[in-house]
Amino acid sequence: MSGKPDPGSLDFEKVSLTDARKALEETGPAAYATPKKTENWEEKRSAAASEPLSDAAAAWMAELPESVRPRQLALRYARLANRICEAWQTPPKCEKLLDELMMDRRGGRKGFPLPVANELATLRDHFFRLHHQGKSAWEHVEMGR
Repeated sequence: MSGKPDPGSLDFEKVSLTDARKALEETGPAAYATPKKTENWEEKRSAAASEPLSDAAAAWMAELPESVRPRQLALRYARLANRICEAWQTPPKCEKLLDELMMDRRGGRKGFPLPVANELATLRDHFFRLHHQGKSAWEHVEMGR
């Protein structure tokens, strides 16, 4: 090894782990991150009037296979069951609606009770299979690779 430093090398200074963390907090990515604005959706949301399950939604549910009928959804959130029923015959619209119900795009939402969330996931999978030659969403992704 020669006494001349390599022009492409970096000089390092030994510091404690505590000092390194402090420096990173002051100058690293976290220092430049803008905090997400949390919005109070409770204030923005208008109180949804209690909406009964429509006759069309009841008929739609009766046509679904027993294993995918969203009973808890219809009992607890009839308004959403009515919306899904209305969108069911328009695949792009229904797929978008089911995706929106399954994902929190606003942040900080409580989500559905587990039985309802499970029914929505099962219904989403059934819908996907109906419109993608019987393949599940995962099979569809694998085919694209």
